[in-house]
Amino acid sequence: MHWTASVLSTISADSQPSLMINFDNAKYMVNAGENAVRAMCHSHTNRKRVHAVCLTRLTLERAGGLNGMLMTLSDANQIEDLTIVGPQGLLHRLACSRAYTYRNNLRLHPVEVLNSDVEAIPPSSTLPTPTPVFQDKNISLYAYPLSPSSQPTQDDHTPEEAGSLKRKRETSPDSPRKKSNPELTNTPSSSTLDEPTLQALMADPLFSPEHLTGALADEWRRTIVNRMFPASQLKPKKSQDVLIDTSGNVDDYKRKSRNPRGWHDMLPPPHPSTSVKNVVAYAIVGPLIRGKFDVKKAEALGVPRGPLRGKLTRGETVTFNVEEAVVGEGGKETKISRSVTVKPEDCIEPPFPRSAVLVFDVPSPEYLPTLLQTFGNDTDSLVAKLRSQKVDDLSDIHVKSAFHILGDGVLEDPRYAKFMSEFGETVHHVVASREYCPNPVTFTSAAANQVRLNKLDDSIFPLPKFRMEPRRKISDIPNLPTNTHLMTSNLTIHAHPTGPPAQIPNAAIKDLFHPLLQNRDRDGSIFVSQSKETRAKFAQAKRVVSEARTAMEESTAKPGDDVVVVPLGTGSAIPGQYRTVSSTLIQIPNWGDVFLDAGEGTYFQVARHFGEEEVDKVLRNTRLIYVSHVHADHLMGVAMLLRKRLELSPPPALPLYLLTTQQVHQAFLEYQQLDYLGIKRPEHSDPIPDVGNEVIPILSEALHYRRPGQYADQGFWAVRGDAPWIEISRNVGNAMKLEESLGLSRLATVDMSHGTRAYGLVMDHQDGWSIAFSGDTEPTENIVNAARGATLLIHEATMGDDQVQMARAKRHSTFGEAIDIGKRMNAENILLTHFSARHPKLPMRLLSPSPPGSPRRSRSADEPTPSYAPQIGLAFDQSSFKIGDMWKMRHYLRALEQNYKDVADVDGEGEDEDMERLRMSG
Repeated sequence: MHWTASVLSTISADSQPSLMINFDNAKYMVNAGENAVRAMCHSHTNRKRVHAVCLTRLTLERAGGLNGMLMTLSDANQIEDLTIVGPQGLLHRLACSRAYTYRNNLRLHPVEVLNSDVEAIPPSSTLPTPTPVFQDKNISLYAYPLSPSSQPTQDDHTPEEAGSLKRKRETSPDSPRKKSNPELTNTPSSSTLDEPTLQALMADPLFSPEHLTGALADEWRRTIVNRMFPASQLKPKKSQDVLIDTSGNVDDYKRKSRNPRGWHDMLPPPHPSTSVKNVVAYAIVGPLIRGKFDVKKAEALGVPRGPLRGKLTRGETVTFNVEEAVVGEGGKETKISRSVTVKPEDCIEPPFPRSAVLVFDVPSPEYLPTLLQTFGNDTDSLVAKLRSQKVDDLSDIHVKSAFHILGDGVLEDPRYAKFMSEFGETVHHVVASREYCPNPVTFTSAAANQVRLNKLDDSIFPLPKFRMEPRRKISDIPNLPTNTHLMTSNLTIHAHPTGPPAQIPNAAIKDLFHPLLQNRDRDGSIFVSQSKETRAKFAQAKRVVSEARTAMEESTAKPGDDVVVVPLGTGSAIPGQYRTVSSTLIQIPNWGDVFLDAGEGTYFQVARHFGEEEVDKVLRNTRLIYVSHVHADHLMGVAMLLRKRLELSPPPALPLYLLTTQQVHQAFLEYQQLDYLGIKRPEHSDPIPDVGNEVIPILSEALHYRRPGQYADQGFWAVRGDAPWIEISRNVGNAMKLEESLGLSRLATVDMSHGTRAYGLVMDHQDGWSIAFSGDTEPTENIVNAARGATLLIHEATMGDDQVQMARAKRHSTFGEAIDIGKRMNAENILLTHFSARHPKLPMRLLSPSPPGSPRRSRSADEPTPSYAPQIGLAFDQSSFKIGDMWKMRHYLRALEQNYKDVADVDGEGEDEDMERLRMSG
């Protein structure tokens, strides 16, 4: 049996460390930060057999891409069962995403590792055997919780609190069930038998889950997660595991139990010991692999070929008859039958030691005391063997590699180098540390295409910022083990059979960017090989633009010409090789910056576009983050933006406003119970460090363009609840302050048609320009009426003109419909974005005339036909342009089309389209 440990992504400006444990029949993932799905897509990692995901922390860096990972695994690869192991608080983290994470066909099994799982045990002659938190036929996963030395321990809590924590844990469906172990059961202790059941509380019309505590709060969170993944309540097809409900099917269960009373209310706060500071270290132990079958020994023992040898390889003792010739008196030969018993060890070599892979996540030197105590006292039989160099122990289990994800100051601490060395000289140590790792480009296909487009226009298509040398050399740290390596993407280590670290085969071939850096033109720019046709198209486009610019030099600049638009993510639904999910940055000179939606990976796109030093300036200047609706691909990057902004020192001088729907606000407020984001909540005394760090919520519902300052009191758009942050006067007052901070004369939301509560946005500036943003929507007159004469319309164009029926089914717009909306509102400029993954590099096919007979929107008899041609631009990830320069795009279309042909010849279509076809066919 062969198995490896490989690096999916390392620490860089656009990725965080994520690992894969690979068997022929299964894969296991360690950490799922933002962009993890995109890294899988880029590396063509097979996701069809992911059996478990384990998280070292619940921070955004380690789990920010978890929700996208769950939905992608479920959609594209028919994953039926998935176990997630993580620190205490995992259930809360999952439950607070219930508004945008749900899949009917996925059985999800969350396993929380409690802070009390590893306790001090007095020395004895017999060491306790740990229980794996997950186990199947390939691996046994052992978890060791760590915490900073200043954080309270389990002993600091009251007995009642400790009891409630003990009941949180549930076993993996594949791990052994030991009823004598209270940590691995859901049976309430005797102290809770007199408490009312959750079902009884939920029957009360005034039931409010926000006030639940202890075991009841945990049960409510688990109930929420089960509703998010209703298949979790059904019996697996190939398993005898006893689950909560083994009758019926997913649809029946969903109809009976979705959205119970209290579903839309705030979650109860996590237990006080739950924190994103909690860390889990993992030991991943592989299977016992039998030794080789010795054919010569089997033949010498007389074992016949066939089933008996198969039994021996399975560890069974076999007995068979052997005929032997015996010479009697007179030399007469006779044959007799003799029974022979052969044991497996008679003809099979000793089994190979179990291989082990270790994962340590150490955010700061504060974690070293608990780490060294946990892995240094040898009171755990597994830990003792992992560190032992005795022959007997090495013949049982052998550590092949250790992955170290380290914060600032850890690697320099002499205690850590000593800790690494204690695992023996043969262990390969792979280190991820921001100070000691370079900052290469992770998504090289997109970066290579950007280099090509840079040859067309270096201002609209700037080169990505990267750094190929580390800030500090790891070789300068004394006493590190000899086999210490920096963590790089696509690095793999063979656990069995053993092998040194090496790049995954073909990884270099898939890197289309970094090899370009070796070749330079005469002017020092990166050399790019282009076809003759592409060179000609580029030259022609640049000549036409230069001539047009000369003719325009005497014209008067118009309001808004200097406003900068940076499309950061221009794809829909799923991140891919060339386009990631929705996000657009608007930079208003002398006023501030605005994010229009912020899908997963938005912060990392900003860091890659502006560079490691400039990204903080963008965060400091940001005044508004607007989220159009509660779909994951539009909001999963918001928390990272808020977290990074909160870390700025000194803090920003002005507050940031978060404008979105009630449902999205609640999701972030619930997440903030676990990981503080700085969102101001009037009814709570949140410890806001400085007024500049405030994040002030505003409800989209309060700024409706037809009824500003009023909520709908009934129907689909109604606002319900009486929490102070929902109060209409508070939201209107905050909106006025936001308008003042950005110099806006009007800020209005527009109800759009998208199947969920979704709003577009209109920003009118006092300088005389305006921007309208559609979010996700099918064609609607509302945006036309609300934003007539807009300087710029940013509109989704998910589908081709030949996909009208699919667009209606998915509540999206086609390319032609988006342009039609812009023309009817008399928009001066139209920027098309949010393209389907069927058009990953360039949606030029959308420019082709519709096939004969394709359905189009009919125009009413009294509707005027637009008589002018607006400037139309196509959005590309990491592009950047002033509104006044959008006119260039029409001159670049043919050149862009020709470049697309070159890229397709080099790189093919990639996996993005295959995933999109699966998603669209569902």
